[in-house]
Amino acid sequence: MARNQKQMSGKGALVFGLIWTAFSSIFVVVGLVSTYQAVHRSTWPAVDCELTRFEVKSDPKLDPAFQPQVEFTYEWEGQSYQGDKVWVSQKGEDDYEDLGELIEQYRRGDLSRCYVNPDQPGEAVLLAESDDLWGGLVFALFGGGFVAIGIGIMFSSRWMKKQENAPLSSKSSGEEGAPNVILVPFFLLFGLAGLGVLLFVVLPQGMKYQDARGWDETPAVVEWSRVQSHSSDDGTTYSVDIFYRYQYQEKEYKSNTVDIFSGSSSGRSGKQEKVNQHPAGKEIVCYVNPEKPWQALLHRDLGWWALFALFPLPFLAVGFGGLWWLYKKRAKASVELSSSDALGRRTSSLRHEAGVRDAFHGGGSSSVSGEKTFSPSGSRVKGLLGILFFALFWNGIVSVFVTIAVKGWLAGNPEWFLMVFLIPFVLVGLGTMVFSMYSFLALFNPSPRITLKPGALTLGGSATLRWRIPSKAQRLKQFRLYLVGEEEAQYRRGTNTVTDTEVFFEQLLFETADPRQASRGELQCVVPVNTMPSWKSQHHEIKWSLVVKGDIALWPDINDTYALEVVAPDFTPQH
Repeated sequence: MARNQKQMSGKGALVFGLIWTAFSSIFVVVGLVSTYQAVHRSTWPAVDCELTRFEVKSDPKLDPAFQPQVEFTYEWEGQSYQGDKVWVSQKGEDDYEDLGELIEQYRRGDLSRCYVNPDQPGEAVLLAESDDLWGGLVFALFGGGFVAIGIGIMFSSRWMKKQENAPLSSKSSGEEGAPNVILVPFFLLFGLAGLGVLLFVVLPQGMKYQDARGWDETPAVVEWSRVQSHSSDDGTTYSVDIFYRYQYQEKEYKSNTVDIFSGSSSGRSGKQEKVNQHPAGKEIVCYVNPEKPWQALLHRDLGWWALFALFPLPFLAVGFGGLWWLYKKRAKASVELSSSDALGRRTSSLRHEAGVRDAFHGGGSSSVSGEKTFSPSGSRVKGLLGILFFALFWNGIVSVFVTIAVKGWLAGNPEWFLMVFLIPFVLVGLGTMVFSMYSFLALFNPSPRITLKPGALTLGGSATLRWRIPSKAQRLKQFRLYLVGEEEAQYRRGTNTVTDTEVFFEQLLFETADPRQASRGELQCVVPVNTMPSWKSQHHEIKWSLVVKGDIALWPDINDTYALEVVAPDFTPQH
């Protein structure tokens, strides 16, 4: 039955991989066709032309709202033609700023060349941009990544079949098999997507924000304003569109750029109120780029859309973090295979064998230090500093967006999406503040001073454990000391590396509810000879620790852990 299930699993992976690859290939084909067409257009020859008409039609009822209307004449192989296209297929722009350079070229008289399709001379355009070229390449590469994942899935079906028929001792742990063929393109897609958004969206907008702080304040007049709706499968979102004109250096310019980060969100009422505040004919103030006067905006602050700057971070973390994880995992593969048992024996048997080897062949250290002292003060301060750093870092970032949300609320224009979005981040921030206060109060807990002599325990041997609580012992309702042994093992489970921790030994050394007995004491600590000494390899570790617990009413409890060294007895023959 298990064999049949594996066969079905392999066939299912093959079929799914074929379907996935076929569907993803559509994106590759579309991207390559678009790239080919863009490359072909880039070879169109440029000829002289005479521009007889140029105007930009601005109407909120149009789609897109800003459409350049042009007419020009040109000659090709002795025959005259007329053209009326700026681009091959594009009608216009929704952002007037995107037409700024075209309008500037017209004002300077630079629109004197057009590009002719040699196969159809009646087709000509004023601009032969390479945007379609890069867009097609990105689309094809994006689809190629999904095709690679599909091929990896198909490859995994063959790998599963080979694994099923292989002898048990030669079966792969999955390190060199099909999973990496799937994971590498998956992580690469995530990383490149995040990098693309960061480099081509976030950073340019961030640079624009810095530049805009030095732009010139200029009077402007609203021509029209509206609330734009954007429908998608996830619902309808809304954005503010304010079209205005302004004079700069004795020239008239127009723009509909409102903020640095443009976008849409849910909630029409807030946008409508903003539009109502900007009726046609109202005199307002805009900020103009002195180097490119066709660039202007109404608000220079980032607004809550600055949250978009965080958007690529999880993609970068998952993508490149995953690739780094695969690289590190591959680097450790040979060590892991050499340290694992060919028959796949469980960690308990390996632990037993290691303990026996160390105990009877001198694997442990025979040199035991004279005395060791433990104190909680350093670890408590480090813990507090760590949580304080995280709390300040987290709340410092979140507070920027909380301030934006509060200002919007006080101004009577609440951003409901932003406020709902911030709820989990604010709750985490409050949690860090509470935990910081908890850690701060824990600094004033009673601080047991513990001395172990000798400083390392020996299997079957005895050590003297002394403790003293200099002050505040009367606050303790319960005081306990534990000796704990743990095994930690890393192993492969499918494509994942799993770390398991098992407590194999726990002994209550001392317990009292009497503060006087808790204030100081002494006992003999013995580690049974049939347990294991401290031991560490590439993927396995035996750890011993002393755990100190103290219950305090209405106050953080004591919970301190100190690492101990347990060595095997020295069986070296005496001469």
